[in-house]
Amino acid sequence: MFIPYKDENPTRRFALVSFLLIAANCVAYAFQVLGPGGFDAVTSRFAFNPTALGGDGAFWRAGTLLTLVSYMFCHGGFFHLGFNMLFLWIFGNNVEDRMTRGRYLAFYLIMGIIAALAFAAYSPGEDVPLVGASGAVSGVLGAYLFMFPRAKIHVWMLFFTVRMRAFLFLPIWFLLQLSGLSGGDDRIAWISHIAGFAAGALLFALFTAD
Repeated sequence: MFIPYKDENPTRRFALVSFLLIAANCVAYAFQVLGPGGFDAVTSRFAFNPTALGGDGAFWRAGTLLTLVSYMFCHGGFFHLGFNMLFLWIFGNNVEDRMTRGRYLAFYLIMGIIAALAFAAYSPGEDVPLVGASGAVSGVLGAYLFMFPRAKIHVWMLFFTVRMRAFLFLPIWFLLQLSGLSGGDDRIAWISHIAGFAAGALLFALFTAD
């Protein structure tokens, strides 16, 4: 276990967009569970699938383009949702605080789209649906690292907790994603985490408020 549960990094204003994103993810998950056709049917409809990048023009269909966004709000299970929303709340509120709310929302969605495209490029033509906010949230983590490198993160590690600076915790988290790519659980889209984090670290300055 290597799970953050809070940081020591106050904000100047309420993180409205992060709160609304968390609410939207929770509502979307409820729809997955309770929607017509059941969990699998709803999830399949709104997931992003790499086969959409085939040469038949399917990628440019409106429904396919929609899944580049809708997949971020679907999750494979309750714990998948819970961990993503925990990370989003811990790190997203401060990143949002340094951007305008509109820019932060754009940043979040663009990071998620980049993560999905990276997943498709890594698994070209494979019929493997992608769901989850992980890629977009990873972009938030990448931004946080460079915005608040000295912020203290409280981390749960098995039977004890520690405080770590962001410049230590987040690179370790990133290295864990890299190791997962070579031998981790194949149900986890490691490449999306990696691409989202890298994109967030490289592009966050384009979204910061003047």
